[in-house]
Amino acid sequence: MARNRSITEAYCNHQFDCTPRFQECYGSIQQSVSGHNPEEYALRNTILDYQQHSRYHIKLAKIMHSHNQFQACLILCDWALTSMIKALYIQKYYAVNPPKEVTMNEILPLIHTDIEPGLDIALFIGTIRHMSSIEEFNQEQTLKPHNIKKLLQRTEEILMELENRLNDEIALN
Repeated sequence: MARNRSITEAYCNHQFDCTPRFQECYGSIQQSVSGHNPEEYALRNTILDYQQHSRYHIKLAKIMHSHNQFQACLILCDWALTSMIKALYIQKYYAVNPPKEVTMNEILPLIHTDIEPGLDIALFIGTIRHMSSIEEFNQEQTLKPHNIKKLLQRTEEILMELENRLNDEIALN
């Protein structure tokens, strides 16, 4: 019983000690944010959140692939691509709330640049969407581990390209 009290007291003391430091950090964060436009701050945070979601989804896709959960891997690849597309959408249209589903008509202008047409990326995204939405099919015939690994690698390449493009545009602003 005495041991439990000491752990509780230590926890309470730790909490008490951290509170003033947290408040100081919070104050400095508020000061740094107050110098910027709150709308820009919200946009940037939302973009970063979608980028982070994209990274998490691709990490989970790798885990699912290693466990031979190929349909889950494809779904997570689709979610990763969708998160990155939403980040691009937010950046281009300055909308904190992107549409729930971004259509192919909206994807192509987001991906297309003067340097790179982006049609191959848009087609890949459409293919991944289609493959991840198929519920009833014979997985043994359709989903081969080697082919899924190639799709996973291509998804990672596209995500890196889009993330670099997103970061370059953020740096310019």
